[in-house]
Amino acid sequence: LFYYFMKICAIVLSAGRSKRFKSSLPKYLHSIAGKAILDYNLDAIRSVKKINKIEIISNKENKKFFIEKGISPFIQNPINGTGGALKQIFNAKKLNSDYYLVTLSDTPIFDYKILRNFINKSISSKTDLSVLSQEVSNPHGYGRIVIKDKKLKSIVEENDCDIDQKKINLINTGIFFLSKKAISNINLIKKNLKKSEFYITDLIEICHQKKLKIDTYQNRSLPIQGVNTILELQDLDKFYQNFLKQKLMNEGVRIIHPETVYIENGVNISEGVIIEPNVVLKSNVNIGRDTIIKSFSYIEDCSVGINCQIGPFARIRPESKISNYAKIGNFVEIKKSSISEGVKINHLSYVGDANIGKNTNIGAGTITCNYDGKNKLSTKIGNNCFIGSNASIVAPVKIGNSAYVAAGSVITKNVKNNQFSISRIKQKNIKNRIK
Repeated sequence: LFYYFMKICAIVLSAGRSKRFKSSLPKYLHSIAGKAILDYNLDAIRSVKKINKIEIISNKENKKFFIEKGISPFIQNPINGTGGALKQIFNAKKLNSDYYLVTLSDTPIFDYKILRNFINKSISSKTDLSVLSQEVSNPHGYGRIVIKDKKLKSIVEENDCDIDQKKINLINTGIFFLSKKAISNINLIKKNLKKSEFYITDLIEICHQKKLKIDTYQNRSLPIQGVNTILELQDLDKFYQNFLKQKLMNEGVRIIHPETVYIENGVNISEGVIIEPNVVLKSNVNIGRDTIIKSFSYIEDCSVGINCQIGPFARIRPESKISNYAKIGNFVEIKKSSISEGVKINHLSYVGDANIGKNTNIGAGTITCNYDGKNKLSTKIGNNCFIGSNASIVAPVKIGNSAYVAAGSVITKNVKNNQFSISRIKQKNIKNRIK
């Protein structure tokens, strides 16, 4: 019954000033595969149904960034370490949950199952203080997990490690799970004399003294790694890119020279799809089976059907729908348009705010003129049409089914079904050219 009604509060620590990152944007708002580092953690936290409250701890300078995201953070003042952050929020807000999950905003959690398993194990084993740990090949910079008699003895920070402790490969990820009993001792943490800060890791010794149950849960899934510099961010982004692409290739997607391809979260690609080198696939892209995305194409927030050909050098912008068997060729840009089945737009065209009917051919250099200087206007072209090269379709205009528009025409009026439309200035040939 207690397990059913228990309250868990997640506390995200994000009050650090990120001086080493050298960016006007807080490091936890920088993205990995199109998603802010902070959002990986928030999504992981929200995936745990037992968590019913989330508290964000920030500093005064970065408060505005959270307000923009619709979050009202608790402001840590002064900035005096992880233990100091917990002291301040626990005393100021008089938190009264059964358990507390403590995470770091600059340490993304890619695999949500890690967090769920960590919490479930800690609760089922009735642990008062549990640390999420992992083994790494290079532990430099991380706090070392010191185990004695198969139990967590302490966490020693890098600067305090002796020669033997520096050889330990089991490190602290910075993620803790604390019972009400454990966190009630937070005010007993003493200030570290070297850095004049309070460390959450010092709570381990206090809990030992109080005879509370202490344990560590080792992460054996995707690594959890903090970010302190731009270079570390690049390394982590590269790791996650490799993970996303390997997953897709295992599902039957062929990615030629994957190191040149960039794929974001929220991209869904069916089996049989071929992605050539130097392709960018941004968020919320769906690609149907057996489609080929040719080199140097840029696709974002849109859907592409089955057996389509996109590119090379194509740009498909948000809110576009490319239906089955369509061909979008080189130097073609599609924006907020519906391209029906079998449509061919093979080269050098712009289609914006338009609806193109089935099996219509759009000739080279065709432009839908969708902006009048104030408003975006729409164009509708029917089924089985032929639009000649270098045509300008000035919205709002409708072209009926099986219509034919001559090359070089400027279409400003509706064209009915089966009509041939031509709009050109009369050609004049001068007998003797002027020298």
